[in-house]
Amino acid sequence: MVTGPRSGFANAGEAIKAALALHRAVAAIGGPARFAARIGAELTEILAWTFCPAQHVETVAAASGVSRHDLRPDLYPRGAATRDLTPEEAVAAYLRAGSYFARTGRCLSAAEGH
Repeated sequence: MVTGPRSGFANAGEAIKAALALHRAVAAIGGPARFAARIGAELTEILAWTFCPAQHVETVAAASGVSRHDLRPDLYPRGAATRDLTPEEAVAAYLRAGSYFARTGRCLSAAEGH
């Protein structure tokens, strides 16, 4: 198992795939500087990442089109059981999405065009 304060990967292969997914996300957005600006992080911070930190997975996935599972399979296993959102969770998710699109100037149709 790959150890460390930020990871819970089952094996080294899973950690390597997560690192490659982060590289795909950076490339999809246009390189490290554009990536940092798009997700609201400092360039030096993201250059130090081996894989996507848990607190940035949602933003990186939305901005790049790389799935949460690919970015962090230890946190978002494929085929995990899903549940319906509560009304409060649904409203919060809607507001987060609106905030993201307003902040980035992107629209949903542009996000689907990856």
